[in-house]
Amino acid sequence: MVLLPPTLLERVGGAARRLPRDLLASLLVVLAYATFTIMAVFVRNAAEHLPVIVIVFLRQVLTMLLMTPLFWMNREQIRHPMGFRLHALRGFTAVGSMLCGLTALVYVPFADVTAIQMTEALFVTALAALLLRETVGWRRWSATAVGFLGVVVMLGPFSGGIEHYALVALLGAVFSAFAVISLRLGSTLDSTVTVLFYQGLVVLALTAPLAWWYWQPVTLAGLQVVFMMSLVMVVGQLLFTSALRMGEAAALAPLGYLRLLLMGVVGYWLYAEVPSLATVLGALLVVGSASYTLHRNAKRQEAIREEGPG
Repeated sequence: MVLLPPTLLERVGGAARRLPRDLLASLLVVLAYATFTIMAVFVRNAAEHLPVIVIVFLRQVLTMLLMTPLFWMNREQIRHPMGFRLHALRGFTAVGSMLCGLTALVYVPFADVTAIQMTEALFVTALAALLLRETVGWRRWSATAVGFLGVVVMLGPFSGGIEHYALVALLGAVFSAFAVISLRLGSTLDSTVTVLFYQGLVVLALTAPLAWWYWQPVTLAGLQVVFMMSLVMVVGQLLFTSALRMGEAAALAPLGYLRLLLMGVVGYWLYAEVPSLATVLGALLVVGSASYTLHRNAKRQEAIREEGPG
């Protein structure tokens, strides 16, 4: 690994600290989306060498190894988890999300799968109202309905049948929403590092038997692709998490359009994927409604903080 000179790192860090927090958070989100786009390309390359379940297993093994120093520094917290059941639930939903998400990336055009995956925010709104008893006003319900209408437009059930792998992408968004809900429930009990550690263990335990069943010899080229995919994923998650901690969700939500644009451009450039008119219209509805939903959620959280505990 190439290390940057300390003086260069100090200059970059100093320049970053002088930027407004929302601007710096936006730049981090852009970098995160760029890394996620690169990871999508690695997913397709890895699928040429290995089954998706084996990719998920190997990626999780490599991710755990890459995060070992972080786990070691937080070992005291990890030894005494408070919400293990919730972490186990999140691990289960993470497996479903990864299996569906990676499978969809292999078989569905990048722009389509990205737009469908952005319905996660809409499912979170619905699940928060049903499971967490959160108050959801008519505006957020209306935005959710518009987003699901966009999904119907993209799936095109009335024009030649539904693409099965598009439904897999939608199922992945549902799993991701459940993972977010379980994280909300467990985030007050344990640190993020503890959650990631036990989630990773559950993912390994659930995917190991299936990976063994579908196992095939791993070539050096396949292992290299999976390693790069794992590294890029870790970097992307760190960038995205840092951005969410630094900036306001309402300010970052519109950048979802950029994520869709990046995936669409890379899909066209590398795989000659041309989005259909239905995809464009449906994606605009989904991204617009998801951005509005995130904006309303951020406003709601801000209002709760201003009211205080009393």
